[in-house]
Amino acid sequence: MDEIESSFFSKKDRKELDKKKNLKQGRVFYGWVVCAVCTLLMFITVGTASNALSVFMPYIKSGYDLTNAQTSSLVTMRCTASFAGMFLIGKFYDKIGYRKGTALAALLCALAYIIYSIAWTYRIFLVGAFIAGMSYGLGSMVPVAIIMNRWFVKHRALVLGICSAGSGAAIIVLPPILTGVVIRTSLKIGFIFTACYVVIAAVLVFIFIRERPQDKGLEPYGWRDVLDRPNEHLPQEGDEPHTSKELTKRDWALMGAVAAVMGAVANPGFVHLSMLFTGEGYAPMTVALILSVVGIVMTVFKVLFGEATDLMGGRKATALFFTILITGYVLCCFSYTKSVPLAMVTAIVVGMGYPISAIGIPVWSSDLVSNEHYGELVWKLQMIYAAGAMIFAGMPGMIADRTGGYIPVYALFGILTTITLVCVMAAYHDVKVVKRRKRMIAAIMEDLRSDAEAKKASRSSVE
Repeated sequence: MDEIESSFFSKKDRKELDKKKNLKQGRVFYGWVVCAVCTLLMFITVGTASNALSVFMPYIKSGYDLTNAQTSSLVTMRCTASFAGMFLIGKFYDKIGYRKGTALAALLCALAYIIYSIAWTYRIFLVGAFIAGMSYGLGSMVPVAIIMNRWFVKHRALVLGICSAGSGAAIIVLPPILTGVVIRTSLKIGFIFTACYVVIAAVLVFIFIRERPQDKGLEPYGWRDVLDRPNEHLPQEGDEPHTSKELTKRDWALMGAVAAVMGAVANPGFVHLSMLFTGEGYAPMTVALILSVVGIVMTVFKVLFGEATDLMGGRKATALFFTILITGYVLCCFSYTKSVPLAMVTAIVVGMGYPISAIGIPVWSSDLVSNEHYGELVWKLQMIYAAGAMIFAGMPGMIADRTGGYIPVYALFGILTTITLVCVMAAYHDVKVVKRRKRMIAAIMEDLRSDAEAKKASRSSVE
């Protein structure tokens, strides 16, 4: 029992649970309210602080006479701040707690859009982008995952999926609304409108979020089932172990390159879609519709990628979804045709492929290393991913300034994603070879053991 409890809670948590074992959960478990609020938090800190910038970028470029490189550098600054926020996140929440911390992270997003609204120079936009990046870095999936793990023992994957859908919902909802506000009023009013709804959301986060179920006199959802049926939650005999304990130097190089390239092409790839289609002459509302379609498809296929991984295995699912993403980038290169139907097909295909950039690292880490090294590998690859996004976020704008458009950028994205696919498949192949060698060695050892037992039995019969 201690083994089960220690995997879910600290000693302090367990003492609190022991005092409150007889408490009733009520008709509606409050953890679902917390889940809804965390979904709202992801809508703000990821969907608004990061993804909504793609809606405003064409208007910022034209309204303030910025170059493509300067416009892309706003993404670079945001990614730099997000990277810094990941280093500060532990001390930040240890000092002020998750309730105040998540609300403050949301308020930083509002502050960023207030600064955008009063900006009159490029440098002030950079300040706003930095603050938006801190909102993203401090308030995205890390605190949400910790809070959800405290509230739920059962259905953890489900609630994390619901929360992550908040960022996808923002991509669906915000482009047509924000584009309509800017067209009917002005860019400044669009920024102020965004800041206003973010402030309301931050207040709701502070009012309803609770760090742990003990704060409401409750037990985590599903905790009773763990106590009643402990054997269902422990590894069973015969479960297949992970294929290797840790990555070799070669595989570290491969997966490090994969994480860096994914950071370089995934987030910049989505953010610059509006620049691609706007630059090729598509109407603003058409561009907004394209972004919404990408968001809808991406949200649905985040779930389907997980299902495909369970059914096909990580290697085959990775190959499939990378192929879809590469196809999407190829279709982006035909945006010069100004065909709206083709643009919609492109949006659907790109949206189908993008989930691998969000969920790929945890899946690959689970397949390639043992449980004891899983957390370390995920954290390191996520840091490399963030570094790749930070370093290369300005690359699309610089290429567009030199070539006159974003089509060459998406051609490059397609090439880099193809190389990434090759690297991931090579890492999987290495692990497969190691697994095959282990099985061969195990078979040889079993044969030797059988021969020894046979000889021993033969001697015994002779005697």
